[in-house]
Amino acid sequence: MYIGEKVTLLRDIFGEGNNLKFAEIMGETPATTSNWCKAKSLGREVLVKILSKLPEVDANWLLMDNGSMLKSDSLSTSTPTNINNSVSYKLVPLLNLDAVGGMHSPNAIAENTEYTEKLIPFTDAKEGDVALVVSGNSMDPTCPAGSKVLLREVKNWREYFGFGNIFVVLLTDGRRILKEVQKYPEDSKNYVLCKSHNDKYPEEELPKSMIKGVWKVVKILNERGW
Repeated sequence: MYIGEKVTLLRDIFGEGNNLKFAEIMGETPATTSNWCKAKSLGREVLVKILSKLPEVDANWLLMDNGSMLKSDSLSTSTPTNINNSVSYKLVPLLNLDAVGGMHSPNAIAENTEYTEKLIPFTDAKEGDVALVVSGNSMDPTCPAGSKVLLREVKNWREYFGFGNIFVVLLTDGRRILKEVQKYPEDSKNYVLCKSHNDKYPEEELPKSMIKGVWKVVKILNERGW
């Protein structure tokens, strides 16, 4: 893991995925901390500053890639960890799959084998949640391409969909689409209405018969850096 990935991990935990909040903690501009997250290497002064602002972080992990990220708590995929009694997070599997914003666009990743690429932290996560990367532009700016979404399966979607929320919908043709789902007034028994957040893309009805599974978007990590 190069240093920018480590800083991104710290931003996702201590800044709760918000670059502006992380910049405030660091006493830097959002542009500066965004550049840190992209860096392959950082100077000694920057590293010392990160460690001074985040005393919970183990220097051996940050500098040498040894041990755990936090000094006193080992990271767990099943037990939430509290930092300063204010931030509670859980490590969630980031799958090797994407959720595409477009109704008619193919997924950028079309692999038959599903596996966990890495574990990433999310606040408000629960056991069984997973994360996917977003592709496509139809849900921009809410879920821009490259952002990561925390998903929770909706097992009883046929009885209660929870209209007005953003979902990843698995279709019978294997595609995973990302849309805000609304009630379709003309025929709510057989269709749902899929709405984009990008004005360039029109809303479209989707037959429920094409839906194989539904996951609610619980949280969004925006990678844009602002």
